[in-house]
Amino acid sequence: MPNLDIDNQGFAQSLWSATATAPAEFPTLEGVEKADVAIVGGGFTGLSTALHLAERGVSVTVLEAREPGFGASGRNGGQIIAGFKHNEVPVGPGLDPDRAARMDRFGDGTAQFTFDLISRLGIDCDAKQGGWAQGAHGDVAMRAIERKAEILGRRGVDLEILSAAETERRLGTNWYPGSLWDPRGGTLQPLNYARGLAEGARKAGATIFTESPVTTVAREGRGWKLTTASGGSVIAEKALFCTNGYSDLFNPIPSLSKSVIPFFSYQIATAPLSDNILKTLLADGVGVSEFRRLLGYFRVDAQGRFIMGARGASDGSMEPPSFDFARARIKQLFPALAEQRMDYFWNGKVAITMDYLPRLIDQGEGLHAAVGWNGRGVAVTTASGPVLADWMMGTSPKELPLPVTPPRPIRFHGLKRKVSSVVALWYDHLDKKERSKPAA
Repeated sequence: MPNLDIDNQGFAQSLWSATATAPAEFPTLEGVEKADVAIVGGGFTGLSTALHLAERGVSVTVLEAREPGFGASGRNGGQIIAGFKHNEVPVGPGLDPDRAARMDRFGDGTAQFTFDLISRLGIDCDAKQGGWAQGAHGDVAMRAIERKAEILGRRGVDLEILSAAETERRLGTNWYPGSLWDPRGGTLQPLNYARGLAEGARKAGATIFTESPVTTVAREGRGWKLTTASGGSVIAEKALFCTNGYSDLFNPIPSLSKSVIPFFSYQIATAPLSDNILKTLLADGVGVSEFRRLLGYFRVDAQGRFIMGARGASDGSMEPPSFDFARARIKQLFPALAEQRMDYFWNGKVAITMDYLPRLIDQGEGLHAAVGWNGRGVAVTTASGPVLADWMMGTSPKELPLPVTPPRPIRFHGLKRKVSSVVALWYDHLDKKERSKPAA
């Protein structure tokens, strides 16, 4: 059982929670509801799917354990990044060259889809398409991002390789020998976006219940009965679990929670900075992630706060030492900010798969899941909404841009996070080695 106090702290103490617009009120499920599709999880994935189902006239009910955006959707860095972690989706089991190419094309359009949806729904979430940069930590990384630009360029994606000087001009730090610039990306206020998606889904006809964690799932005729801790239940022909890194939180399907490895990511944010300091930093609307294995990610928000994300404690601890990595990254990249007051400290769980690709899981007889967004969730989950809606409406998996697979529990799942601190030390060694070693 996860530590619910930690989960609450990571949400309630966040910058996004403190600065978000007031949430809409949704009821807690108490009676019996019927729907064509029941969705478990009110994050970007579940809400985008519910929106697109409702817009097509499908009866859909969303069951959220807390409130829309409570998980990673309302806690992440708010960076809209196009595509998956792979430059090209690798061919493998269940992924022939045609499907891999379709995934690449789908991923290439996810950021623009997100900005277009925000505009269409009129969501007030400080969305700005200011670009996304990937900083290289050394010559080896520079060669890698040059290859990335070449590969994506062949697909028609216009990326730019920035020199050290241009990287410093745009990002405000001279630490990187260069970077990759992607104009498709940008930033938003993620909790406001989640709340806007929830309202958009409700206006389209979706039913949303909050404070309604699912405790049991049982066969009911030709469909499924999902019972919640609040005593209510939903009977639906199909059920879709969209719980990602929080799949161990009130989740009655063990194979789902064992399909991903949840890791905590930590963030800190300054108080609003003076105009003189802001002039030396990256602009609001620009998101930055690093190429490193133990990457940091940072941005400036609409009110002039600097936000840094990095790894932290593997157990989700909210004690001050858990944020030391983020503090150290600020000191290394932006020494002038090291003494600035930090007003916000929070964390959230991302869900990692072993191949860094999402999982659309068919558990049989109308029971489904979509998890494993690997830290790229804002854009990919949003754009996956209509894909998952197609799937729930009967489109053949062969016709979808994302592969559908049976459950694939990760071997030695229970050990993966326990050894993460050892793996992190090794990754840190490799990152430092690559920074000091010129490319061959």
